[in-house]
Amino acid sequence: MKPILAWLKKNWIIPSLCLCSLVVLGVTWWFSSAWNEQIQSEQQKAASDLLNKVTSINVTYALPMVAGQDKAIEQKSPPNAFLTSKYAERKKLILEQREGVVKLAEAFNKGDKKPLIDGIFPAPASGQELLKPLELAQKLVGNPSQNIRSAYQELLDSVRAGGPVVSSQLEQQINDVNRRESEKIRGAMPTRELTASEKENLSRLLIDTRRSEYVRRANEISLYADMSCFPGASAATAVPAGTSAPATVAGPNQILTSIPATPPSVRQAFFWQTDYWMLQDIFAIIRNANMGSDGKLTSERNSVVKRIEKIELLPWKVQSVAEAATPGGTADPAQAGSPGGEFKDSITGHTDTPGASTYDTRRARVTLIVSSAKLPELFDAIGRTNFAYVVGFAMDRVDGWQDLAQGYYYGDENVVRILIDLELTWLRSWSEPYFPVAVRKALGLPDLAPPAPPAGEQPPK
Repeated sequence: MKPILAWLKKNWIIPSLCLCSLVVLGVTWWFSSAWNEQIQSEQQKAASDLLNKVTSINVTYALPMVAGQDKAIEQKSPPNAFLTSKYAERKKLILEQREGVVKLAEAFNKGDKKPLIDGIFPAPASGQELLKPLELAQKLVGNPSQNIRSAYQELLDSVRAGGPVVSSQLEQQINDVNRRESEKIRGAMPTRELTASEKENLSRLLIDTRRSEYVRRANEISLYADMSCFPGASAATAVPAGTSAPATVAGPNQILTSIPATPPSVRQAFFWQTDYWMLQDIFAIIRNANMGSDGKLTSERNSVVKRIEKIELLPWKVQSVAEAATPGGTADPAQAGSPGGEFKDSITGHTDTPGASTYDTRRARVTLIVSSAKLPELFDAIGRTNFAYVVGFAMDRVDGWQDLAQGYYYGDENVVRILIDLELTWLRSWSEPYFPVAVRKALGLPDLAPPAPPAGEQPPK
């Protein structure tokens, strides 16, 4: 023990330092433990606050509305990777389907509508500004010398339309039968009077001959119609195509019956073209109505529409606004499409704002003679043809004997005369690219972007 005490006395600093080290370690451990608990408590509180903020945040997941829904599908939930992925997938699918429906609707609405000649709308090539409108006029009117059929006549052909039995020819045929049969009955006595029985038999034969001719003509065609049923055709003065005689220029919404003596503008040619498109839609309705279950047009005796008496095309706002903006134009845009207040308020709810619209409405009034029993089939055909709507309707009786005297034979069915006001909608997505510069300017539409240059070429500066 004494050696140890002696060593401690002699080396006292070493035990002192060891003792101090132990004290420092103890104090340090105590303080570090306290600090660790405080830091841990603060970090736990911060993490808890962040967690509460995250869990209290809700996002709204929603899908676009589709037809048949009263409101869009929505779901409020904290951010969720699974929901985010599923809603994104579903939204993409709905938008793709919607885009597909829009494309189908546009294709259905446009149908086979395109300019009758190439390179005219929205603007002909340089140097073709006068030639192209005249070329369109020739296509509408027709030119037999160049083997060009009238586009209007082709519409009549598309529904297998034809005129009635020509009364003068029928009377000549009846007289020939009467003379021939009378000579046959008299035989060797050409001057003798026919007996009452012979007269009755001859009269019955002549009636049957007349009726047979009516039936023959009715079986040849699907309905009665000719060029006189078109807007303004009966009042216009026609000049044979290809002649240099002064021609009557069609007024607003009248068909062109002759080649204009003065080259028309591209704007005027555009409205002739759009009127033709309107007639295309009307004839498509009639063709659908008269189409049999075999996919072929029925004979007139079995047709729904027996006769087209008259077609009137009402002005549309695009045309009226463009004409009002033309120097010397007098059209009133406020009355466009509703002369005399007509069609001012459409039952379809469609509006006509040509300056900024996704569609245009066009209206027509059509007078037809139809089978009264098959009238529902006509309305069904209207519903199946383009975006067409009936906005007005009137019905009147038909004097069958008077029409028969003019060569119109409607068979054994009861027929009525109807007047239908039609409204058709054209989507701008396909029609606006055809608008000429003058029309676009009048409507306040932006200029069309110039066509992209061919690959490898620089656009003009």
